[in-house]
This record gives sequence, C-alpha cells and structure tokens, in this order.
Amino acid sequence: MKRWIILLVLPLPLFLVDCSNKKKGMLLLPFLGLGDGATQANTASANNGNGTFTVVGLETTDPGQVATPETNSGDGETNNAETPSVVTPTPAAPPTPAPTTVNNETTTTVVDQTNGGDFNFETNITVPVTVVIVNESGPVTNAPVTVTESITTGEPNVVGVGTTDGNGSVTIPISVPPTVVSVDISIIGVNPTTGEVEEIVGSAPIQQPATGTGSEGTVVVAPVVNVDTTNFQPVNGCVQAVDSDCDGIANNFDEFPDDPSLATVARSGRYTIAFEDMFPSAGDADLNDHSTVFSTEMDKTPSNKVKTIRGTYTHVAKGAGYNHELRLSLDVPTNATVQVSYLDGQGNPWNGCASASKYTANTAGDCTGGTLTAAQLKRGVLILPSSDKTLFGKKNAPSAGSTFTINDFVRGVTAQVTITFEEPIDLNATKNLVGGHLNYFLAINQKTDGVFRQIYRPGYFKDASGKDAFLDKNGFPWAIIVPGVFNHPTEGADIRNQSTSGYIFFNSWMNSNGVAHKDWYLHIDQIPAANRPSYVVRVSDFYSDNGFTAYLIKAVRKNAFEVSASLIVVGAALGFLMKRKMGNPKAA
Repeated sequence: MKRWIILLVLPLPLFLVDCSNKKKGMLLLPFLGLGDGATQANTASANNGNGTFTVVGLETTDPGQVATPETNSGDGETNNAETPSVVTPTPAAPPTPAPTTVNNETTTTVVDQTNGGDFNFETNITVPVTVVIVNESGPVTNAPVTVTESITTGEPNVVGVGTTDGNGSVTIPISVPPTVVSVDISIIGVNPTTGEVEEIVGSAPIQQPATGTGSEGTVVVAPVVNVDTTNFQPVNGCVQAVDSDCDGIANNFDEFPDDPSLATVARSGRYTIAFEDMFPSAGDADLNDHSTVFSTEMDKTPSNKVKTIRGTYTHVAKGAGYNHELRLSLDVPTNATVQVSYLDGQGNPWNGCASASKYTANTAGDCTGGTLTAAQLKRGVLILPSSDKTLFGKKNAPSAGSTFTINDFVRGVTAQVTITFEEPIDLNATKNLVGGHLNYFLAINQKTDGVFRQIYRPGYFKDASGKDAFLDKNGFPWAIIVPGVFNHPTEGADIRNQSTSGYIFFNSWMNSNGVAHKDWYLHIDQIPAANRPSYVVRVSDFYSDNGFTAYLIKAVRKNAFEVSASLIVVGAALGFLMKRKMGNPKAA
C-alpha cells in the first residue's frame, strides 16, 4: 500500500503583517471589550502629561528633497506649483545640530452627548480634538495633524486630519465607538538644524474616569492638547521621501500615497441598525422589525472631504407584518455615481430587486444605480428593497422562550453599494452625519395622508415645537445603531422592561443619557430564573465569518493581487494532487 503525504501550503497573505509604509497590524483581528460610562458633569480639568508626546524620526531625509507642494488636492484646493520640484538649498554654514524637544499639557472638558437636551440613543462618541503647537518663536502654522485610533479595526484607523492655523491651532471633529477611550495624535514637521523630517506622536483622552460620590465608569471629554516644542517647524514644502504625492499627509498615514487628491480611508467597523416600525405609534420597543448588519468605508481628501462611500449591508431580521425598504439620504450639493449589487444568503448573485415593491416615490437608480442628481440623492438611495423579498416571512424574530438555533437563522440579502461624488463633499456642512453615522431611513408599505411612511433615527428632524420628531412621547426612538452584530430582542419583548429584557444595563444607559454602561449591548442576562424564557436572539452566534472570508472582505480592494495569487496557487496544488490520484486508481 502506497502512502500519500499531502503538503498543504497555506496562502501567505493570510498571515503576513502589512510591511508597507502604513502603520498597520495583522489582518485577522479579534473583537475587543468596552468600558462603562457614568454621570455627566460640565467642568474642565487639567490633565497634565496625559499621553506623553515624543519625537520620532520618520526616515533619513535631506533638505534637498524639499519640494514645492502640488497645485490640486482634488477637492478644489490649490497649492503652489503644478509639478513638485526639488529645491536646491543655498549653500550656507550648517547650523549646529540640536535635538527637537517637546512638552505637552492636555486639558479636557466634559461634552454633552444629549443632542441639545434630547438623548438620541447614539452609541458612538462624538467630540472635537484640538491641538495647539508652539515653538520658541511662537505658533507653528501649517503643520499637518492626524488623529487615529486602533480599536475599531485593530490597526491605525484615521478618524480625522487637519492643518494648524495662524495661531498654531487645529480642531478636528471625530466620531468613534465607545470602545475607544483615547486617540493618537501625529504632527509632522522638520528640525531646522538637521533638515530632517520628524513626527511628534502622543495620545489624548476622549473618555476619562468620572469623579464624585457614587460615580463609576467614564465621561466623554473633548481634549485640548498644548504641545510646546523647540527646534520644530513646518516643512513648508514637500519631502517626497515621506510624502510621495506632496498632499500634506505623510506616507505612513496616506492610503493613496501617489494620489494627491485622496489621502485616507475612514472605516466604520461593523454595526447594526435596528428599527421599530409602528411609527407614529410607539410600538412594542423590541427593535427587531427591520435589522441590518453593515459596515462602511469613506475615501477622504487631504482636507477631510469625502469622495467615495462604500457600504455592505446584510438584512438579518424582519419581526413585523409590514414590509420595508432601507434607504440612505444624502444632502449634498453635487451629483454622484451609484453602483449597487446584491447577493443572496448563500453568497450568490441576487436579481430580485427589480420585482420588489417600492415605497419611495419618484426615485432614480433603484436596483441599477447610475448617475443621481443632488435632489435624487437627498430623496434616498435604495440600499435594500422590500423586506418580504430580502428576508422571506417573519424570520429571525421568534417568540420569547421558543427554541431558536443556528438551523433556524436565515441570512438575508446583502447589498454592496458604492457612491462616488462628482466633487468631494463635506458631510458635516449639512446634517449628513449623526453620531458618526449616515442618514439611513426606513420606508414602509403603510401610508399617512396618502404618502408611504418613513422612519429616521433621532437627531435629524425636529417638529414645530422643537422636539425631536423621531422620539416618541416617552423619549424612545424608532431606530437605533449598535456596535457589532446586535442580538435583538425576541418578538414583543420590550428592551426597556427589566422582566422581559435580556439587556440588564439598557435602562441604566438610557436613564443616564448615555453616559452609564456604554457597553450595555454586551451584557445579556446569561442565567435566567427557573422557567424564564429567553428574550434575546443571539444573532452574533449565528452571524460569523471564517478567517479566510474575513480576509477576502477586508483585502478585496487593497490586496486583490495577493488574494488572487493565493487562490490560484491553492487551486493548482489541489488540482495537481487530485489529477495524480485519479490517474492511479490503486493509490490508497
């Protein structure tokens, strides 16, 4: 009997660290935990030395590499010259080299997260981060500042960029999940005595421990980072060794290092948007009538404007008799090209969108995409069509106490949407973002005054009295966005009812206006009382990607060559072995 030894060669890209000039980590990443919140205050506190700032040499540079910046950053902003040119310094006696020194003092102010008094049930933390830089001569102007965090994806994720003004100051608004308690700051400049480009790096808190009797957890704070330097000034030009496209974003943060019109990719990580569909009635607050798991990416210019939005949306619950469609409204002053494709629950192309009923009038691009005008974008881009097509019947929302296993779980249709604006846009110029998320809404097959009803998240619209139009009389929303894959309540289980809710800290979070138990969605009552039914559908146990699938999803744009090569190598190896075995039927 012959013995077969099969050597399985795993594709290397699955396990490689990204060794490019980006500050990246491993591509396959675990989930991370959260911290609690606590009561609010409206005080400022000095936090001296929090996040010590240090100086890092990026790489060996030469003053002769300094070039005049390029003209166009791709979003209507013009620099000095069309083509980067190398500046030859005038020969002079070299100054005595001296090191760059840096000291910092960080102050923080507690931020009101209640949207002007109404708690809007946002889980993300939205704060401004201010950086002020001075040297021995005064304010440091035109210094590029980058703010990153590494919790969402496990690697540095750029959440904002900016350039210091004439006062040496820049304020960068950011929005991050409650997992993030501090952000990293990077400032690029040059040591004038050596001519070498340097990076000042440190961190700043955006949450800090609450103070006062009986307080626990953290409060949200806006940091002001005062950085005092010597022998540090702006580059005032472009060192192509560290900024290949001269767009003001150093290569170690620039995801488009050869394209001056683009700089960074903002990645949301995975979230779930869940709706209660009885609007304008309060409904049963089970948040399972329409639930979608999604993630987005935004390609941004060096001035923080958005050129392209990419999103993936998977329908996972329809605990309702109504049918609904999920749309995205964008209030922007430009046209956009929309691309959309659909996959069924098994990952095969799905062509059922065209035959699905539509509940938003006078729309363009539904199911097919195309070029949409600003008015059509505001009316709403179709993400998922009628829910009776994308998740058949009353799925993934069982009655309390009923047996529900992975065999009962139905993975609905997935939409893959790309929106590319003709001109980069500032999403904050008009209200396109609340809590860091876009303006998704639900259109229902029920009419009020002859018009199909639409449901929005809180924070976008107020009624004539100034009250948020999408909070009910008890201040509860018809829609909520939760980090990760949300384990929604069973049918009819009010998430606020302690006796019929698996979420033991939801009320604490809600009643504290979102500052206590920010991680409420991770705490499910694991040990119910005797004969107590289950009130939560554990979607996260059923909705999972294996490592290779996760890598393919993450790498589809950046590492397409490596992925393709890996698949070809594996396929060829298995094909060769099978051919050998089939050609020798006696082989054991």
